Amino acid sequence: MRKVLKEFLMDLNVPYEMGPYQTQPWSYMDIEKGQTCSAEVRMGPDGEELEAEIQMMYDTPPVGKPPVEQLIWIIATKHVDGRWDVSNLRIYNQSKNGEIYDWEGKSCKLFSMCVKDLIAEKIPDFDELMKEHFKEDERFGGRRGSGTSKSPKIRPAALLDMKQGGSF
Repeated sequence: MRKVLKEFLMDLNVPYEMGPYQTQPWSYMDIEKGQTCSAEVRMGPDGEELEAEIQMMYDTPPVGKPPVEQLIWIIATKHVDGRWDVSNLRIYNQSKNGEIYDWEGKSCKLFSMCVKDLIAEKIPDFDELMKEHFKEDERFGGRRGSGTSKSPKIRPAALLDMKQGGSF
């Protein structure tokens, strides 16, 4: 999933290329529910690492939840080739690195969907979005090998007669 910085930031809903120490915040407060959701993308001081985070704050926390809850935390790093990729992912303060197929891309999509809700002035339903984008039983795209693949049929004459446009 390695991408140039501008493309990677677009995946996180940041419409410009960030530099060191820059941040892009979003926030929405639902007064009736007593909830505030905030999201932020932060570039590190050396421009080699960035963080994306979403937090939920409750005026009166639901039973068993803290007043401030970190929903998702993404760390992305710049590689030697100048491209960026997710290197660490925590959801509800639990590491999700490598647990499902394309966890790097799906974490960016989940973050982006939450930001779209904040821009539309609504609190994202994080659990529902997570179910949609992070299927816990999904491993390697849901494809499980059956071990019964067939070998292609190759005609030996076609291999010997390559100059005359022979094919398989």
